[in-house]
Amino acid sequence: MHRVPNQRRKPLRLATLALCALAGVASAQPTTQEPVEQGSTDWRKANEAVSQFKRGHADVLKWEQANDTASKDAPAVAPDFWLKTADAAVRQAWRARPELGSSLSQLGAANQEHIAQGRWLEVDPAVRRHVDEFDAILDTAVDARKAWWGAVAAQASLKSQRDMQEASGAAAELARRMARVGNWSRMEQAQSQSRLGGVKLQTLKAEAEAKQAHIALLKALRLQGTASSVGLPDGLPDVSAPMITADAIQKGLKALRPVLPRAEGMRVQATAKQAFDIYEASYAAARLSQEEQTLRQFVYDETVLRYNGMLLSVWDLLAETGAQLQANVSAINAKRDLLIAEADLQLVLQGGAPASFVGVGSGATAEK
Repeated sequence: MHRVPNQRRKPLRLATLALCALAGVASAQPTTQEPVEQGSTDWRKANEAVSQFKRGHADVLKWEQANDTASKDAPAVAPDFWLKTADAAVRQAWRARPELGSSLSQLGAANQEHIAQGRWLEVDPAVRRHVDEFDAILDTAVDARKAWWGAVAAQASLKSQRDMQEASGAAAELARRMARVGNWSRMEQAQSQSRLGGVKLQTLKAEAEAKQAHIALLKALRLQGTASSVGLPDGLPDVSAPMITADAIQKGLKALRPVLPRAEGMRVQATAKQAFDIYEASYAAARLSQEEQTLRQFVYDETVLRYNGMLLSVWDLLAETGAQLQANVSAINAKRDLLIAEADLQLVLQGGAPASFVGVGSGATAEK
């Protein structure tokens, strides 16, 4: 599938800062002693403010660097524990289970690497014949990888959601000032405030989901009571490997069949079909989400150009900012679902049984 780099572009900043600049110049609100005409004059000055950024985007970013006191005033808090990859999460989960030490030794260093890195199809299913607790090793690995993916995705989604709230907050403030000087009606201001309320509600939900995902990761790694925070990367890894084919599935089932009882083999055959169907759908959904993300980035870039050329309003820029950030969230969740679906498929081809399968396009799970 197409590669999408993890480096996040910042569509929010231009829209938010343009709004803040526009609202900021209008900060000289009319007092009870000031006539209404003075407020209108302030608003006209505010309207002219954006045009003062002669180089558009570059000047706004320069303004941000000089005025972004929020980031300067918020010191970074070092996490108790760093987990930069899903592989590291798997190894931590194994270390936290000393009862698996002997079985891991029987598995061998090479197979440990294959499983830790999520390359389970490279492990010969016949290995399970001479490795005690083979299923426990696999289950621990898949639980750790899923928990790590979930925590990273939730953290990245929360970042985009907070960006949306910041932009919506700036828009609501500008709407309030426009209404105060008579450029907007109270109804239009109320609509802007209502939209901000909806975004805040989604942010609260995203915060709760991120906290729960973090707790689930600590639990999967048995770090509860030992660590209260885990450092994670800004985004999920790129998914660049070719799609697992139906032929590869049949080859895996053929290799697995001799090492399982007949009844167990029949169960795996049926489960593998379901796992592959969900994997195919997740792959298609992730690809479509990435294509949408690319398209929204293009539309956003074009919107910025037209905004800088004064062909579009700050409201157009804000609307496109929100659409771009929402596309980012959708792409994050689709990539997470694909990674989980692939792990479940590989687990089945090693004789395992996922507790549930991911719900394609919903970010939820579907019972088997």
